[in-house]
Amino acid sequence: MKKGWISIIGGFILGIVISFFTLEYNGWQIIRHGRDGIAYQKINDIDINLLHNSFVIILVSCIGIYLVLYLVEKRRNRVN
Repeated sequence: MKKGWISIIGGFILGIVISFFTLEYNGWQIIRHGRDGIAYQKINDIDINLLHNSFVIILVSCIGIYLVLYLVEKRRNRVN
């Protein structure tokens, strides 16, 4: 059970750090102007590709950490 929680928390932290340093935010901002040229509405759009890629990186990090912990535990049991 500890492997599961450690891999989830560690994968989440590692995935966020990797996503922060490797991915760019390319959100759109739509500005509506009135007749006099003054902006009266700003619409911010979410970058769906960023969210998807971040989720994939976090998921792969969780699975990777779990596999490493599983192999370490298996090796310890084989040595003892």
